[in-house]
Amino acid sequence: MLKAIIIDDEAKSRDVLESLVSKFVDGVSIVATADSVTTGINAINKHEPDIVFLDIEMPRRDGFELLSAFDPVTFEVVFITAHEQYAHKAFRTSAIDYLLKPVDINLLKESLERVKEKRSKEKVNKNIQVFLNNLKAKQENQQIALATSDGLIFVKIDSIIYLRGDGAYTYFFLKTGKRITVSKNLKEYEELLKDYDFYRVHKSYLIHMHEMQKYVRGDGGYVVMSNGDSVDVSKRRKEGFLAALSKL
Repeated sequence: MLKAIIIDDEAKSRDVLESLVSKFVDGVSIVATADSVTTGINAINKHEPDIVFLDIEMPRRDGFELLSAFDPVTFEVVFITAHEQYAHKAFRTSAIDYLLKPVDINLLKESLERVKEKRSKEKVNKNIQVFLNNLKAKQENQQIALATSDGLIFVKIDSIIYLRGDGAYTYFFLKTGKRITVSKNLKEYEELLKDYDFYRVHKSYLIHMHEMQKYVRGDGGYVVMSNGDSVDVSKRRKEGFLAALSKL
């Protein structure tokens, strides 16, 4: 049985979530609740939980400050928030689970299944460390979590040369010469990486604009990347690509 703590300044939210977990989730027991960062830290130190349900916005100090009090973070975290703006790329690039209020039962179950599977393999929550680092780090030091058949691999976003999509799979080509296969489609990463100077030049390719060596014109043309690979630019994406290129 995994031990869980709920940390939320709203009593109603704590009660609802505790009820949902007790009624609909097997293998997880709520051992304590807390209403602030201070009481939350005390509860974690006392109970040594496997999982913490953590509200982000609380009076005076937020959930991120609570996590910063632990190094390393030895528990899994599921963020709970009523604010859509917090469900952003920082969570997804670090493979962090979050739930929006009001909590959906099915999404709660899915989230906890992922957490339980991860908990069975790891005792130190590297996802959280990467997440906190990404919040503070400059762009060139930010990382992304890639879910492979062997587990999560964390790579610096700046180490990615380009991505190639093939149906339900995406291949990451890195500066080290390594290729990583991920079972998600390219569209997923187009959205995650668009603020990091990546551009979708073709239905099958997403390139890091700073890793181009040259662009060869044609109907669409093609680009030569820093590792020597040639990547086609589709005719319909050419105009947008050239506009993005001019802004670098």
